[in-house]
Amino acid sequence: MINVTHNMIIMKKSLFFLWCAAVLLWCADAFADITLAVIAPKAGENAKSGQELFEGARLAVKEINDNGGVNGEKLDMLTIDDRCDDRLAVSTAEMLSLLNSKKIGLVIGPYCSNQFDQIAEIYEKSKIFQIVPTIDAYHPGHISKEEQNILLGTKTQMSKDFFQFYNQNFAGLKVGFVYDDKETGGYGDIAKTLYEEFRHYGKSDLLKFYAINSSGNDADDVAETLQKEDIHVVFVLSDDAMSFIRYVRREDENKIIFTAKSMLPENRLRDLGSLANGIYLLDLPGIKDSLMFTESLVNLRLLGVEPEGLETYTYVAVKLWGDLVRDVKSFNYDKLVKAANTPLLQEKWGEFLMHSGRPGTVKYIIEEYKDGSFRQVY
Repeated sequence: MINVTHNMIIMKKSLFFLWCAAVLLWCADAFADITLAVIAPKAGENAKSGQELFEGARLAVKEINDNGGVNGEKLDMLTIDDRCDDRLAVSTAEMLSLLNSKKIGLVIGPYCSNQFDQIAEIYEKSKIFQIVPTIDAYHPGHISKEEQNILLGTKTQMSKDFFQFYNQNFAGLKVGFVYDDKETGGYGDIAKTLYEEFRHYGKSDLLKFYAINSSGNDADDVAETLQKEDIHVVFVLSDDAMSFIRYVRREDENKIIFTAKSMLPENRLRDLGSLANGIYLLDLPGIKDSLMFTESLVNLRLLGVEPEGLETYTYVAVKLWGDLVRDVKSFNYDKLVKAANTPLLQEKWGEFLMHSGRPGTVKYIIEEYKDGSFRQVY
């Protein structure tokens, strides 16, 4: 048994180092004048988000290259799958830091953030400019230095926008926050932020938390408990939100339900049929919601492209970096960091921009799904 276990460990380590070597070779071969590395999952439960993040960066790179590049330099894009695995995310940062030359101009990501501080420190020490467009499990306390990263969207902001909309429209009603309590989901951080919002406004007695899945609580049991405890508004963040909503609506078809649009895309809403009517969906704003990107949006639409979902955030990240490079007329890390912390940047990109997790005007939008269509209500 000991030998088998030992052999398995050796095999896993060998596979891990082979993966590292493959990424190094890939990086070494894949570059034009300047290389951008985008780090996000390509498989597993976050694969769709990863696909959107990669696609958004591709759109921006193509648009920039079609217009002559940045300071005359054409861009190449490298996509790296870290599988939302902490070891791979850290080793990817370490490997890219070894390639700290003219080749790597920007790292976008990672999307999963359990080792976020360590990863950010590696890029900072290696003088590789990093932009994090949005993170799956982000908490504002993670970042210690204002110059480390530019963040364009976080999950915890969802709690604040949910509370604002609730307070304007359903104040006084009891709220149940139902979430998967697994560590990697980041839903615990959202729960903490939500509690702080209710506490700040003296309404913490109206909020209750219900963990499902790894806690051993079944979705149908939680739905029954919500009914017994007279919870009127349900905010659910679960990988199996659709099944849970079925249980809730069968208990009470008038229950007010909120969830993330990424957890309940249009095809799943259609599968819910009449049970989906009146559901509120929180989503990150798209390029189409911003007057800042009218010209770019027109150009993309002429190409037959309509950016949706997380595509917006990597698209914006590449464009923002391109702006910085043009402003300082250099790819130099120190000059870019200095430019990234100026009022001018805040003024131009304030709709999306955050430094060190301190939100500016970044907001989630809220849409109501009714009779097969979406209506933005916040």
